[in-house]
Amino acid sequence: MKKKMFILVLALVIAAVAIVCTSCAKKEETFEKGKVSYTIVNNTGKNVTAITLSDMRSENKMESIPDGGLADGESVGIELPAMLEKNAPDVLFSFTVEGGNNLSVHISQKSGTITMLTGNDGLTTRISEPGK
Repeated sequence: MKKKMFILVLALVIAAVAIVCTSCAKKEETFEKGKVSYTIVNNTGKNVTAITLSDMRSENKMESIPDGGLADGESVGIELPAMLEKNAPDVLFSFTVEGGNNLSVHISQKSGTITMLTGNDGLTTRISEPGK
């Protein structure tokens, strides 16, 4: 009888430990391959000398700048392969203007227009979704 009771208690303890371990286990994040596509507009009042998009979940990186830079008022389209989680990217957008000032911002939407601006506190961006 004691042996059966010991086995029963041991089985309950093992089951409890398994439940706790399962609930504590980190859920594996799942990503799917996709792409992001942005139209980038220069409204800084200066020539943009460098533009970089980097997928933070992979080593994918895209540098794009026309010869001579991107003049004020001009735009360029950039597409980047990216790993998406629930259809959302984690992209770092960086740009540099003449004189060396630069700005980096995280973007979590798949597409849209990124407008580079100069504000009261320096460089800034405005990101709008397609059709808005």
